[in-house]
Amino acid sequence: MKQSIHAGLLLALCLLFSQGAQSQDCACPPVADRPVVNLTDEGGAGTGTRTLACDTLYVLNGFVYVNSGDVLTIDPGTVIQAKSGQGEAASCLIAARGAQIVADGTAECPIVFTYEGDPMNGSTPYNTNGLWGGVILNGHGELNTYDGDDLAEGIMDASGQGRDVYGAMDSNGDGDNDFFDNAESSGVLRHVSIRHGGSEMPNPPVNFQNVINGDETNGLSLNGVGSGTILEHIEIVSTLDDGLQIMGGAASLKYVAVAFSTEENLEFDQGWVGDLQYFFTLMDQGEPTASFGWDLEGDDFEFQDVTLSFLPYTNPQIANFTSIGHSEADAVRWHNGGGGRLYNGIFQNFGFGIDLEDFDPCDAYELFLFGQLEIHNNRFWNIGDSLALDTMILYEGPVWNGNMQIQDHFVANNNVGSDLGLDDTFAALAGFVTSGVDPFPTVADSVPAIHQPVGTFFDPVNYVGAFEPGGTNWLAGSYLDQLGLFYPGDIPGCTYDFACNYNPEANVDDGSCDLDACSGCIYEEAANYDPNAVRDDGSCSGFAGSPNCATDVDGDGTTGVNDLLEVLSLFGAVCD
Repeated sequence: MKQSIHAGLLLALCLLFSQGAQSQDCACPPVADRPVVNLTDEGGAGTGTRTLACDTLYVLNGFVYVNSGDVLTIDPGTVIQAKSGQGEAASCLIAARGAQIVADGTAECPIVFTYEGDPMNGSTPYNTNGLWGGVILNGHGELNTYDGDDLAEGIMDASGQGRDVYGAMDSNGDGDNDFFDNAESSGVLRHVSIRHGGSEMPNPPVNFQNVINGDETNGLSLNGVGSGTILEHIEIVSTLDDGLQIMGGAASLKYVAVAFSTEENLEFDQGWVGDLQYFFTLMDQGEPTASFGWDLEGDDFEFQDVTLSFLPYTNPQIANFTSIGHSEADAVRWHNGGGGRLYNGIFQNFGFGIDLEDFDPCDAYELFLFGQLEIHNNRFWNIGDSLALDTMILYEGPVWNGNMQIQDHFVANNNVGSDLGLDDTFAALAGFVTSGVDPFPTVADSVPAIHQPVGTFFDPVNYVGAFEPGGTNWLAGSYLDQLGLFYPGDIPGCTYDFACNYNPEANVDDGSCDLDACSGCIYEEAANYDPNAVRDDGSCSGFAGSPNCATDVDGDGTTGVNDLLEVLSLFGAVCD
């Protein structure tokens, strides 16, 4: 740990990022001054097509849907809070199939989803969770379930319109779900912060499958969402259950951070075939809960709800990630027909690395044999007690040489135990981070061309992890940044030690250096001595001088360089 900050000081720093700062940047009134408008489902009519502006504070009350054909636009700087509740009493914002939520914020004006009454001044402990439901997008992308559709976890549609269903649709009214669209758009989520959510349905009323799986809402659920949806710069913080859950479809995401989930930070299933680049996840080390950093699944074979071919295989690509855990968790569990490709990532601070299972007829091991599961150029450090291969990666199943096959693939594709110089532990006191992590590698690494992910979605980069060594923190100014999670972070100020307002804590010069405010005469012998000055500006005058010192040409009482300069300036002059 490279930095310690007293909790009280941290709270003061967090206040800098409170509602007032957001209002100034976004031309929005302070959150406390915004009139409150409740958002309800209006008896099944949903939100309708409308715009939510940042001059109003909106409060979700219950399961609030955007119905098919409607578009809910949310302006930058808008804050949406949600009434507290669990299960059927939870509050969620849900896009039904065919609907869109266009929440297009900016770095300076993010769109925030949080709980009702959040003071938004840094005084909420980071580990506060389960105060409301979450954000759910239900698309009509392809799933590998038997009927091509499924019910979203943790919610219900009391209106009977089936708005809680995602996946294939009935295109001609014959009762068969025969239409899906993996290119569909469920809208835009960009520069969005989702905080302190997650709920559990104690007695699932409809879907027996969810009784076994767990019927919970997550921070963000992408259910059958298509590749036409824009998902960028999203942070999901302190969720009861999973932070990010992706079920089928082809949604692709960039610049995503998930932290402090009580279960997995990432879970996917049901045939997801999208892409993900620049992904940062962090588990709670103060109160370890989840057993896995990521839980990667592929189908619902155990519920006999999967196509006979198991297609589409769950096969996303995830590149440039940094995943930090705790010593009681596995980095990844790959099971239930889960596939995918991991490129150029970093796993640190876990009890175990990747656990790949082989218990179903078409499990993760079979996906590996089919070439649908690959692990390329990843770095592992602080994994268990050693860097032994069977600590970093393990096959679980009946095939006698399965472990050897997996480990051979692991080594052949340049996955190694390597210390890149990250600080992967943090400390907290009473729910406030007192010492942060440093996710930036300080040791050079590279990405051979053979280990670059495939497709135009990905930026070609030559480093591993979510953050470029020596680069900027793409989470600067985020809620996680405001919580004091990152060290050193970007601290603007005057970085020149000779300036009047030099800030020894600053690491980014903001052009504010002042050379005048503290300047003046610093010599006590002068008539115009300034006791408050710390820099001499050459203005000293009125020295008493000494008649017995012939070499004191300037009369300041001493013989110095100025006396010599005055003599030299007269050298060669004609004397009268």
